[in-house]
Amino acid sequence: MNEEIELSSIEATSYWWINLIKQKVREIITEGSQNKKEANFAQIFYYYTEVEWRNLYLELTKYISEDINNYVPIGKIIEIDAFKQDTDIKGHNIINKELSKITKHKIPDIRLAGSNTKDFVIYTNASIVSVWYKSCGIIDLPTKYEPTYILTGDKQKLDFYNLLLATIATIQEIDERFTSVSLLRENFCKEYIKLNNVEDNTSKITEMFNKSFEIASDKGIILGRYYRETYYCSFQEIDFIGLEEYMEEAKYYANVILEESKIFVKKFCNNRTRKPN
Repeated sequence: MNEEIELSSIEATSYWWINLIKQKVREIITEGSQNKKEANFAQIFYYYTEVEWRNLYLELTKYISEDINNYVPIGKIIEIDAFKQDTDIKGHNIINKELSKITKHKIPDIRLAGSNTKDFVIYTNASIVSVWYKSCGIIDLPTKYEPTYILTGDKQKLDFYNLLLATIATIQEIDERFTSVSLLRENFCKEYIKLNNVEDNTSKITEMFNKSFEIASDKGIILGRYYRETYYCSFQEIDFIGLEEYMEEAKYYANVILEESKIFVKKFCNNRTRKPN
């Protein structure tokens, strides 16, 4: 798999906020909310694609850098002496103001921790970033992460992931009985290699498939793992954001994969029923 990316304390803080916001939006959309502020908050970010999330990450990084550069230490003894923001209401006013400037929308002040978790406080200076989990204490926030489009801006991998996701969704719509990970991987990669003239990078394409499949699994869009025999889909409406431009090509991939699957099953059945000479 890909090597991890080392982030600065400021970048790690920005990435932490972006992922927190994404999770909160998904929670509000999928679980619902009677809170008008939460509904407005989710609506602001609902149609964000990965491209827009990356832009938000880059802009927020700049603001957090300014926050830390302007922070004046006050010599705290018990609490960490660093720029801090809390996920609770009224605890992240600075982040809200900065998000408002970036998005050009007034960001409602809502609780950003998950509905089933306690709040967090994140402390950042030029060299370290720590998170106080109010349920269990303070730990250092990791600064090494798997490459994602938000961090790298790698358009090829983003296009690959979106095409794979769109293909899986299309297969589900055409024939929900198809659940083979191996047939999906073999035929998707074979077709991708043929159409993109990347015969010399077969192993790389297989690795891209496995990684993309794992990302979708981690998000709960797919139930299963790339090394398992079968998978199942669990798409929510929000998961289709950003896939529109890939759906036409995905129909082609889906039909090829399903046709190859029929051929494979037919050969398998023939081999099992063929009598020895």
